[in-house]
Amino acid sequence: NICRSLFERHKLMFSLLLSIAILQQKGEINAQEWRFLLAGPTDTNVKEVNPAPEWMTEKVWVEVVNLSQLAGFNGFTKSFVKHVKHYRQYFESADAHKYPLDPDFDGKVNDFQKLLVIRCIRPDRFMMGVQEFVGKKVGERFIEPPPFDLAACYLESSVVAPLIFVLSSGADPMADLLKLCEQSNMSKRFEQVSLGQGQGPKAEKLIQMAMERGMWVCLQNCHLCQSWMPKLENIVETIDANRVHRDFRLWLTSMPSPSFPVSILQNGVKMTLEPPKGLKANLIRSYTRINDEYLSVSKDPAALKKMMYAICLFHAVIQDRRKFGPLGWNIGYDFTDGDLSMCQRQIKMMIDDYDDIPFKVIRVLCGEINYGGRV
Repeated sequence: NICRSLFERHKLMFSLLLSIAILQQKGEINAQEWRFLLAGPTDTNVKEVNPAPEWMTEKVWVEVVNLSQLAGFNGFTKSFVKHVKHYRQYFESADAHKYPLDPDFDGKVNDFQKLLVIRCIRPDRFMMGVQEFVGKKVGERFIEPPPFDLAACYLESSVVAPLIFVLSSGADPMADLLKLCEQSNMSKRFEQVSLGQGQGPKAEKLIQMAMERGMWVCLQNCHLCQSWMPKLENIVETIDANRVHRDFRLWLTSMPSPSFPVSILQNGVKMTLEPPKGLKANLIRSYTRINDEYLSVSKDPAALKKMMYAICLFHAVIQDRRKFGPLGWNIGYDFTDGDLSMCQRQIKMMIDDYDDIPFKVIRVLCGEINYGGRV
């Protein structure tokens, strides 16, 4: 429940805090070491001389010296100087978060204390180290978020608990929501309105009608109608579950905004909508939107399955490239699930309508028009 309401960049942070809280209850976390992990060194004036200025900056050396002042790292500075060649290999390693410490300290420190060393010498590998740490302490499922399941979110909602999509740039939940409407036989009892100037009264009338008739209402882009948010909060707070049709549901979409009512956030079912982190998570999410019936009702199911895999993998790769910044894409293009859905429909149509699959046409449609059109 918590995981689905967090953005990808916050999920690992939450898992780390959860792991630390559990270990603190067991008395396995030293308070000073935890503070050092969060705040870093407190003394920037060190007397010890940097033993390897050719590869180690003064900032790194200051952190190493401050680390050795903790009880669990007594003598670490001397050991570091003694094994400075070993720590250069540690510094230059592509997998520094897995690299062992020097022979004197590797067996003396625990997994959490090794995170402190990573933080000092290779902060760029700290998040990888956190993943390893969380996986060991509480299990792999805490570093692999479950795929987005809108149907499960709906089952946890009620007439007094709105369902809230917390959007990120380029995200659009309407395809998933319309699909759920179709599965729940609510397509004819679904209304939506995009909030903006003058749309508040229209939305209020829709909500009143939906509560009487058992409809679903989706208010899009709540962050664009800040002046109407207090009225929405009042409407939601005054909903009487005993006097409202049991099928009524209120769906809200909004970018993160300080004007969004806190009470609605606290009582609602929150869902973040953004590309999953990593190829595996992205592929799993894409596959959950494709059912067996869709794949089997085709002129050539075998070819369709291969093409679906290809386009889902392509979609995952171009979205994951964004984490490399300008090295991935000069501009952070908003490749959305709508692009993927359009390509899937076109691929299925090409397979069903032609005797020989027109691969060149599919390549142009998907690569140069649907996705390439954004570049």
